[in-house]
Amino acid sequence: MFKPVQQKCQSVYTKVISELKSAIMHGQLKPGDKLPPERTLAEMLGVSRTSLREALKLLAAGGFVTIRHGQGVFIAENDHDDYLHKIFAESVATRDDLVGLFEIRKVLETQSAAWVAERGTEEEISRLARLISTTKEKVAVSPQLGVTLLVEQDSQFHLLLAEATGNKVMQRVMDHLLDLLAEVRGRSMAVKGRQLKSLQEHELIVNALLSRDQTGARQAMLDHLTNVERDVVWNVKVMYKSTVCEDQL
Repeated sequence: MFKPVQQKCQSVYTKVISELKSAIMHGQLKPGDKLPPERTLAEMLGVSRTSLREALKLLAAGGFVTIRHGQGVFIAENDHDDYLHKIFAESVATRDDLVGLFEIRKVLETQSAAWVAERGTEEEISRLARLISTTKEKVAVSPQLGVTLLVEQDSQFHLLLAEATGNKVMQRVMDHLLDLLAEVRGRSMAVKGRQLKSLQEHELIVNALLSRDQTGARQAMLDHLTNVERDVVWNVKVMYKSTVCEDQL
């Protein structure tokens, strides 16, 4: 099941954590499963027992495993959605991570827009249109609340769009993605002009949906995400994490 981790660039224990999380997410490790003994697992992963212990402590703190003294280490009794949420919540650390995240969004959400144009109900699309018009009215009345209102609108818009696809998996994935993006999305909305641009871009998407224009909806969503990515990646300072491969010291 486990392969030796590559001990370059990233700390060894961080790579051990990634390996174990991957096994959980791919169903190779299931809730309640007991991990191999420490010495055996360290040999399988090709790391020191010190690095393995550090990784297991962090996984236990994150709720991924349970350490039972005298019994061993077990995969925590969480459902798949809990694991997904935990992994998403920890995953964005660098600018490269953000770029990768937007690559995923461009695949998923452009397809979502096309699906809604094809099979979304009139009520679902009208709900998206009403959200935009209501937000415009609120911003006009209370300009000082613009950022707060538009961050909330942005989240609602993308969730409603996911719901309108009729694809339950898409809804769950978008819910987790938006949780992950909450802080950086709020900061991007603070970039001058980004608030109204997002609202205008959402309106272009809805116009394509109302026309049942799948190609237009897909392109409008791609344009929106590309613009947001530019503002997030280049205008938001991202904390970079430096790591040391302790097994190489």
